[in-house]
Amino acid sequence: MKLNDYSNLDIKKQENLSSKFQSIKGNNVNFTCNILIGDFYLDTHNYYPITDEMFTFSELFMWGDTLKYNNFYKKDFIDNFHLNKKNFKSFSDTFILGSSAQDNYYRNIISFLPRIFYTNKKKINIAVHRNTPNKFRNFIKIICNKNQIETKFIFLDDGFYKFKNSQIPQFLDQNNAIKILNNLVSNKKSNKKKIYISRQNCNYRNLVNENDILSYLTQLNFEVIDLNNFSIPDQIDLFSSAEIIISPTGSGLVNTVFCQKGTKIIEITPKYNHNYEDIFKNRYSSIAKILSLDYFSLEADSINIDNPSSRRTIIPKIYDESNYFKNLIVKVQKLKSILNFNN
Repeated sequence: MKLNDYSNLDIKKQENLSSKFQSIKGNNVNFTCNILIGDFYLDTHNYYPITDEMFTFSELFMWGDTLKYNNFYKKDFIDNFHLNKKNFKSFSDTFILGSSAQDNYYRNIISFLPRIFYTNKKKINIAVHRNTPNKFRNFIKIICNKNQIETKFIFLDDGFYKFKNSQIPQFLDQNNAIKILNNLVSNKKSNKKKIYISRQNCNYRNLVNENDILSYLTQLNFEVIDLNNFSIPDQIDLFSSAEIIISPTGSGLVNTVFCQKGTKIIEITPKYNHNYEDIFKNRYSSIAKILSLDYFSLEADSINIDNPSSRRTIIPKIYDESNYFKNLIVKVQKLKSILNFNN
């Protein structure tokens, strides 16, 4: 039995499909969300639901690189799925929020978090990946408590699960997701802080000459921030009160979704040379465009590094050739020129 993909139009026209969905308007947001309700199978990397009838709905449940979904339609996958589905661990009465299996902060914030606003229940079991850090779990609890929702976490490991009488909300398009997140900043503060985000505790895209940069920025009253030391609410407070933010590219810049209109963002980037890097190239400039932030990209030179832990988790060819997985060195004069221009 093959996997059958149905469009949003199919869902609207066919009662056997529309009966599987509920449309909910979110808490304190103006965007509606389609929620698949009932019994379905799910993997914990893509969160791509498959019903008992072998139905799926790509328009609602695809996110990130769409090429990864091709595997679901291959004969080998279908054969293995039918062979093993009786052995999948099962949960009932679960709200599948999901989270990044690789603990990617950008994905947790942009792709998964906005869906927490789409439940009309006052008591839910929330399914997330076991790799979800405490910071993200605690933030989910804060949001649920604010909306008077009693929560219990269900932790998922890598692989497939069967869910019964459960709910999984669609993945929202980026434009709506960003606006939902920006709406969390309900009390707009005076945006006067000047912030530099350091990546010295990260495996790559550290600034090799950061001391030279900081000797200049501290004269301009910039605060040097390591986001690892901040809870998510504190990161929201930091970014929402910033006048200007400078940072090497990295997941921490997803916090620009909490910035006020007109905030200046200077993203220090490597030189991108390959098509597969497009997913990184426009990630934060697109947030800036949606929220009317004052964005500038500062291209830096790349320095080769060898990090064994990163090499084990990244495709070797990509790790070796992509500047995204190297360290950076930026010309101080180029940064000065941008800051002088913005002033």
